[in-house]
Amino acid sequence: MRIYKFLGLLSLMVFMISCGEKKEFDSNGRNLLFNDGWRFLRDSVPLGEQVDFDDSLWMAIDLPHDFSIMDLPGGDTENQIGPFSRNAVGGGNGNAHTIGGTGWYRKSFTVDESDRTKTFIIKFDGVYMESEVWVNGKQVGKHVNGYTPFWYDITAFLNPVGAPNIIAVKTDNPGENTRWYSGSGIYRNVHLIVTEPVHVAVWGTRITTPEITTDKASVKVETAIENEMENDSEVEVTVVIKNSDGSVANSVTQTISISANSAKTVMDTIEIQNPSLWDLETPYLYTAEVTLEVDGEISDVYTQTFGIRSIEFTAEKGFLLNGKPVLLKGGNMHHDNGYLGAAAIEAAERRKVELMKSNGYNAIRLAHNPFSESFLNACDELGMLVINEFTDMWEDYKNKQDYHLHFTEHWEQDMTDFIMRDRNHPSVIMWSIGNEIPKKNVEDGVRIAKELVAKVNELDNSRPTTEAIPNFLIHGGWKNSKEYFDVIDIAGYNYMEPAYTSDHELYPKRIIYASESFPKDAYDYWKAVENHPYVIGDFVWTAMDYFGEVELANATYKRPDEIDKRSFQSMDGIPEGTNPNLVYDMMAMMSPSKWPAYISWCGDLDIMGDKKPQGQYRDVLWDRSPLEVLVHEPIPDGMVEDLSPWGWPNEISSWNWKGYETKALQVRVFTKAEKVRLELNGKIIAEKTISEGDEYIAEFKVPYEPGELRVIALNNGNEVTSKILTTTSSATSIRLTSERKSVKAGSQDLAFVKIEVVDNQNQRILQEDFEITIQIDGVGELIGSGNGNPRDLASVNNTTLRTFHGKAQAIIRPGKSKGEITMKVSSKDLKSAVEKILVE
Repeated sequence: MRIYKFLGLLSLMVFMISCGEKKEFDSNGRNLLFNDGWRFLRDSVPLGEQVDFDDSLWMAIDLPHDFSIMDLPGGDTENQIGPFSRNAVGGGNGNAHTIGGTGWYRKSFTVDESDRTKTFIIKFDGVYMESEVWVNGKQVGKHVNGYTPFWYDITAFLNPVGAPNIIAVKTDNPGENTRWYSGSGIYRNVHLIVTEPVHVAVWGTRITTPEITTDKASVKVETAIENEMENDSEVEVTVVIKNSDGSVANSVTQTISISANSAKTVMDTIEIQNPSLWDLETPYLYTAEVTLEVDGEISDVYTQTFGIRSIEFTAEKGFLLNGKPVLLKGGNMHHDNGYLGAAAIEAAERRKVELMKSNGYNAIRLAHNPFSESFLNACDELGMLVINEFTDMWEDYKNKQDYHLHFTEHWEQDMTDFIMRDRNHPSVIMWSIGNEIPKKNVEDGVRIAKELVAKVNELDNSRPTTEAIPNFLIHGGWKNSKEYFDVIDIAGYNYMEPAYTSDHELYPKRIIYASESFPKDAYDYWKAVENHPYVIGDFVWTAMDYFGEVELANATYKRPDEIDKRSFQSMDGIPEGTNPNLVYDMMAMMSPSKWPAYISWCGDLDIMGDKKPQGQYRDVLWDRSPLEVLVHEPIPDGMVEDLSPWGWPNEISSWNWKGYETKALQVRVFTKAEKVRLELNGKIIAEKTISEGDEYIAEFKVPYEPGELRVIALNNGNEVTSKILTTTSSATSIRLTSERKSVKAGSQDLAFVKIEVVDNQNQRILQEDFEITIQIDGVGELIGSGNGNPRDLASVNNTTLRTFHGKAQAIIRPGKSKGEITMKVSSKDLKSAVEKILVE
């Protein structure tokens, strides 16, 4: 049975809000999370914005909501499974064979008497792709960027106190407009801001820390204040800096005059004694609380978290955080949340950052668009550095319906909203103006880049600019890349590690990082970071699997004469004068549909967040593990393995190869130890000395024999550590592990539960798949499930699914009341398992 009709808790009626109910707002009574009680229809019906439109039969949902991950009408067929269709635009490879189209959202609320004279602003953190917003049948505005935040002042559109107001949002995800899974609809949070006429503007503070010493720090607070009254106002502005425990660190007060219907920016500098710095290990956050008083009455209270930290980039010293060198252990990430689609539920956004942190990453490049505010909040709170990227295209397309159609008219406002929202996040260390941008010619590319950089510096000059530049799109080849790099502060090299040394000789002041790198070349990319201060980091493509760009990474078996190693990434630019759109047109023509694949498969972690073999190798490179052991699956006779540029060999940490007894299997050992010894069932069968020239890899051929393969790492003849791969017995039972034993009631929390099939020794069965059934009882619902298999569409968001490599995942969202959730997973001939989760 499919579970994923739509992402959202069911409600029985349209949610009616009285804005006088301050319990719905934040502690300052200013921001209301406006996610609950919407109605939704996946259709392009006319007149959906009209007040008297009958939406009683529409779905009742809560946001965030992604309608591309909803089941398609008509049920499963040969060409359609759940949300996936063989007929998706562009062959379906980019968007994971999902469907966009039109969706309508409607919500009703009333204004309380106490809010009669107040200002009402509705703020969207992200709607994909194009949206139109109406209030009470009147159009408020349009937005065309699917990733940037936006807002509208809806005060003038509201009905009198006590009368219902109807907000209608039409969202369109038209045609072929993305190279990866985007999702569709209102997939991020919505807030309603309710303030007095004299108030702090939306994203109205800019906080910097220009001077930091051990004893004190200067905090500069710029506050934009708006006076929407018909008369001039004397405003008392108090800025209080609070420690993380809520105590006051310091404050300042001044009185200003603001003319009627105008705005003014107020500057304050506040000194903090013995500041606690924001860094990777202790990401200390302060809060600036701005209070406005008019005629002795509080008019507004605005809060903004920030961190006190310094960043410095030089070719001589590398990247310094608070004066200390940091090597950027980076990963690229797309914005989707696996089996939740693009829905940016707070718990899922935080989990992605927790996964990166727990797997050794200290930096994330947001590819290739702004992420949710929830994601950046998690980076601030957990200590994760961020390269914040604006867009994937400028004036020339990668897909014919993408943002290039709107770039010229809308980029400036979109970039303004993006940077103003994100500039107070201490986690953000660079602004990226674009990724692999197709440009008509060098001069045109430089012109646009200069405009973007100038706008960034106007909005925030406290961070450097960057751009991710590949070789294959440069007119005339890499020799002309200097023109592009001269515009930006930090040079992002996509897949160009071989150019590091020669470029440094030509441009010794240039600061470089691998904005994208191939997993299989991890050794070369990381050694460059360790050995050269001008190379500040490596950002692998990718840190985690994602929907779309299906099977970008793959390992297939071919005859030796069938291997073709050519790729666009290996091209030295394009001939001068060539239309760059032709490159992407050619890519599309050369990429037939890979149905039923839906996952990229290039991540260090899989779509569920579990480590893959390439992640095990990275653990050794980053000194997180002293020893990892992988066994390659048997390769058919006469064949060789062909890896895509992002691919990794088909290997796994398993000693279960029934049917291949006595066949020699490839065993790869990753370690920095001097020597490796292999023992099979108690007998020494091989030893090998490893040098750095081996890239910390020792390779063996071992005839398969069931039992125990023990791998020992030695230094100076002494055992450093060891690992054992054991042949498992038959599967006997199911094991459940919830990442959290308790969750908070409401639509923003989640429980991710790992499902594993194990033997009588509690060892996971890796090479056999089982059909399982999930049952949920109590105050929660199953909103996502899957197994990480890049080609198993039928197991996506289903209550009955198969395991892959002995595991699967369930995602549970709690209801709005306290209680308990009981999850039971069963399978034929296996002992069932039950997991209980407390809802608080």
